[in-house]
Amino acid sequence: PGLIYRMNEPKVVFLIFSAGKLVCVGAKKEKEVYEAVEKLKKILEENQLLIYPE
Repeated sequence: PGLIYRMNEPKVVFLIFSAGKLVCVGAKKEKEVYEAVEKLKKILEENQLLIYPE
């Protein structure tokens, strides 16, 4: 099971799986991938959807 998340800026699409893995597609440059992942991380943290092991 997974989720499709479309981001407008940078314009990428994430496939996020319940196991914690993700696939990022649509980026034109490698830099956009890093920007998108950081932005997604911030969104997930703000909504308390990231769990860090202790």
